[in-house]
Amino acid sequence: MNRQCRSLWGRCSPPFSLKKALVNRKGSAYYELIIKTLVVITLMATVMSFLSIFTTYLSLNQVCRRVVRVIELEGQVSDNVYDVFYRLKEQTGLSPEMSIGDVNYCDEQNQKIQLRDTFTVKMKYNYAFTVFRPSSSPPVQIIIPMEVRITGMSEKYWKLLE
Repeated sequence: MNRQCRSLWGRCSPPFSLKKALVNRKGSAYYELIIKTLVVITLMATVMSFLSIFTTYLSLNQVCRRVVRVIELEGQVSDNVYDVFYRLKEQTGLSPEMSIGDVNYCDEQNQKIQLRDTFTVKMKYNYAFTVFRPSSSPPVQIIIPMEVRITGMSEKYWKLLE
């Protein structure tokens, strides 16, 4: 019988041997390294883009805290509160909507809040997360709604004339 045609797999064996296939894989480690590097870089870029969502939320939270603190110290919703809000909007680059609720004013006209009365500042913002930017059309975006509510307590006593 012809021994050259017979191998480990019998008569229907492939024309090349496994030993030759392993020997001829010179340089394949470089291709594997390049593919693994591309995958890792893509994953890192994805994680970094998701971090921008959390950074925006933290900035929105910080703006809300600062506004609440100004109202607590002044004991009223005055022009100074809105000045701080607009200045923080410019610094952060965000444009949230602010509303002040759950408050009992002791002086409705001047919007004064009595000592130890609580109030809630709510800020809403829609963050546009860009998924893909094609060159010939507008970017594909996902709108992520963000909302922050912080409750504060007035630290100023108002002596009212009755």
